[in-house]
Amino acid sequence: MANTIIEGLRERISTAAKINQSVGIIVPGNNYSELLEAIFDQMFSTNDIWTYVTVTKPFDSIIKTFPNLSDHRNIRFIDCISRAAGISKLYPECIYIESPTMLEKISMEIINIFHDANVEENINKYLVIDSLSALMIYNDPETVTEFFYHLINKTRTENIHSISLVVEEEETNKYLNKIIFLNDKILRVRDSFI
Repeated sequence: MANTIIEGLRERISTAAKINQSVGIIVPGNNYSELLEAIFDQMFSTNDIWTYVTVTKPFDSIIKTFPNLSDHRNIRFIDCISRAAGISKLYPECIYIESPTMLEKISMEIINIFHDANVEENINKYLVIDSLSALMIYNDPETVTEFFYHLINKTRTENIHSISLVVEEEETNKYLNKIIFLNDKILRVRDSFI
């Protein structure tokens, strides 16, 4: 059953991300791990260039969940939480930001990763932000809104497809409602659907 759920999510994400420049995914907290597995399955199944910005889990935790991650050279990470949490273990496929409050540095690193990548003409570029909900915990909501406006416009001009996550329990925040709808497509993951 779990594989069917993950495959269904992966297909929805894949289709939405190919058709739309930006996709917002609203997920209940209890389905967050299935969503992550679906996103990583999608990342593993392509040769496209992926950058995953994590504000929710340290990269060390992600690599323990997905041990074959280092085999995929097309995936880069920006970890915004490890340094703030005092985790000192470093991995070469990850850029570490000192704090999730350093939004300008996060934005610069995202663009640098994509500029440094040698992208062939038929290769797509994808950005995953995990999550807008977590960014709101560490930053003033108006600052996150401004950051996301800037980032979404920059990714559009650079032809980078973006996928931004919002944990539903925190979605009631008026700022999250405002910024999630900047995306071209919104996917709502519901318990009854999966």
